[in-house]
Amino acid sequence: MGSTLLHELLMAITSYYLFKRILQMAAALLGTSLVAFLIFRIIPGDPVSLMVGPGVTEEYIAQLKAYFKLDQPLIIQYLYWVADLLSLNLGTSFRYGSSVSSLIFERLPATVELVLFTLMIAVFFGVITGVVAAVRQRVNTVIQALTISGLAIPHFLWAIIFVIFFAAILKMFPASGRVDIGVNIQTVTGFYLIDALITGNIDGFFNALQHITLPAISLAIGMTAFIQRTLRSSMLEVLREDYILTDRMKGHSELYIIFVRSLKNALMPVITLTGVQFTFLLGGSAIVERIFGWPGMGNLLFTAVQYRDYTLVQGILMFYTFITITVNFLVDILYTYINPKVEFK
Repeated sequence: MGSTLLHELLMAITSYYLFKRILQMAAALLGTSLVAFLIFRIIPGDPVSLMVGPGVTEEYIAQLKAYFKLDQPLIIQYLYWVADLLSLNLGTSFRYGSSVSSLIFERLPATVELVLFTLMIAVFFGVITGVVAAVRQRVNTVIQALTISGLAIPHFLWAIIFVIFFAAILKMFPASGRVDIGVNIQTVTGFYLIDALITGNIDGFFNALQHITLPAISLAIGMTAFIQRTLRSSMLEVLREDYILTDRMKGHSELYIIFVRSLKNALMPVITLTGVQFTFLLGGSAIVERIFGWPGMGNLLFTAVQYRDYTLVQGILMFYTFITITVNFLVDILYTYINPKVEFK
């Protein structure tokens, strides 16, 4: 009887939490839709004129504006767009003449592959250096100096440095693209590294790896520094806890204490940081994509802004927002899995 009541109570708390989060997600999407709609419309300029170029009659321009509903008042345009969003329709791009959804999903694998590869590099080196800095004070001084350098230089400047030094001067890595011209990788998942391995294309794998290395490292340097500093501080706090002292008194090995007992609890703030950084990298990699000619969503967004492609910009911003709030929700769920003491709020 008691267990049944407890189960029902937990289900009620979880349902309330999910309902509250859904409302928060809906509010965030609504706010983003309004900002995305207005942000470029308040800037002077005509996207239809940029789309068709010079030498086109005013009558034809008027017909295009009517087709894209740009001749309507702003409030009517916004309501039309919200109605499309509710039916999961992001509209049609002015520039490309195809659906925004298809353009996003065409470029999405390249950006996600870059972001995930960046996260792998950042988490791997961030966790290692964070643990070492926490337990080895002599090495900590060197690591902190490198961390400050990583935080002081923005990722787009690292990208320019890497292009000049490793691509132009040393010619160790390619300067742009996902693979060399003439290298064909059969598409399965859209992630070239995975697809090359699945299809047994080893040459294609290493070629794709060469192309992704420099942009990924450019993005990973700053994030590695953030993870290192966060994990070091968290590890130092955990290592002072009473249960760690008890483990030492019981004769447990130092490796067990650090990597089993301490690291799990110290990783909590790192998980939050990684989730935030994932969404930041997804939208913030645009400049690095542009520098390396990476055919992802960042490059697509640059083109949309350049040609004032309202529909495409709106669609990309809404997609970024949806990914951000979804990742934050999943991070909260992961929190409770790693540490059951964390409650839904």
